[in-house]
Amino acid sequence: MSAEILHVLLILRNQVKLYHWQTFSYGRHKATDDLVSNLDTNIDKFTEAYMGRYGRPKFSASLGKLQVYDITDVRAPKLLTDAIAWLTKRFPKLLKKEDTDLLNIRDEILGDIQQARFLFTLH
Repeated sequence: MSAEILHVLLILRNQVKLYHWQTFSYGRHKATDDLVSNLDTNIDKFTEAYMGRYGRPKFSASLGKLQVYDITDVRAPKLLTDAIAWLTKRFPKLLKKEDTDLLNIRDEILGDIQQARFLFTLH
């Protein structure tokens, strides 16, 4: 596996979970709770499907650390926007054209993030 995919997905998941605990907004707390649950399901599904096709991922030293940062309510939407950008631009370059099953799982992740972005706008 391009371990980069799993690395980025795990950072995203952990970053959203950390924000889930840090937000002062009940709506965002609930939205991120649902997002983390959906990310857990889809990251697991993606990883197992990838491993069924390509074998276990190999992590290099440069991908050995998962770093997360404090995120405020002001910066949280950018986290989701950046994730969408990575998933739509970089992610497909790490797969083959025939990996449509894996791209479909990526699309589910994108849909979950877009839904959270919408829920962030509700007061």
